[in-house]
Amino acid sequence: MPQQTTTSTAPSTLPEQSITASLTAEIMNDLDDGRPTLVAYAEGNAGDIQEVTPAQLVAKVAELRAHADRIEALANEYATKVAIPAFVEQYGIELEELDTAKLFDDAPNLAAAFRAFCAVKDDGGIIVAVPKGQAPVERLAAIRDLVLDLQQRTAA
Repeated sequence: MPQQTTTSTAPSTLPEQSITASLTAEIMNDLDDGRPTLVAYAEGNAGDIQEVTPAQLVAKVAELRAHADRIEALANEYATKVAIPAFVEQYGIELEELDTAKLFDDAPNLAAAFRAFCAVKDDGGIIVAVPKGQAPVERLAAIRDLVLDLQQRTAA
């Protein structure tokens, strides 16, 4: 009897989530009397268009910022739990977090600008050092840039 190999994907540890953030604000001129009117809407079809005061619009902007912060947090959570581990595994990266405050005591400007450093070990493995506390999306971009740079250098 032939054996059939099946692979399955491990269930995600991330719940499905959807966060929408939209706001359009306009100054429109009334067609009847030409009076400028401040309007705002969040639906793409302007189904919720309404005249607003400047204070009401600023309140809507604060709500939009809260949604944008949640969207950014979602991106960071995905980078932490899915993208970075997959990238590290795919390229066999040994990831090290460094406390840059201790590392660059004499060079605070260098510590503030430090995104990542990589080295290729004798066995061909890659070590990537990143600052402790770095935003996950920034960390992913820094690791990706280093690996792509290494690939370009070795291909040349």
